[in-house]
Amino acid sequence: MKFKLVKPVLILSSIYILIYFAFASGIINAIIEGQNYNQANFLPSRAVQNNYETMIGITLLVFGFAGALVAVKALNVEKLYEKYALLGSGFLILMVSLIFMYKIMELKA
Repeated sequence: MKFKLVKPVLILSSIYILIYFAFASGIINAIIEGQNYNQANFLPSRAVQNNYETMIGITLLVFGFAGALVAVKALNVEKLYEKYALLGSGFLILMVSLIFMYKIMELKA
């Protein structure tokens, strides 16, 4: 078995996606306004966000992205049952991520 080294493009794109998800989940708001509220629970306001909520948001976005990647991976599979398994598991991961996102929004409101 031949091992390949990780390409620098893959590392840079992974870092870029993590930074993008951090900004999308509100890290600037957590840094500016959420420092006074750093505790391990959800704040009932949508205007203020603490670091705990931001880390959960980043994690949920990464899991949703991983689910989408698994679903896209099914495009190149030849066997039909593997294709359905990859599609099903990818969409299941994506749906669980979306459900948790809506539950968090329910806690914030």
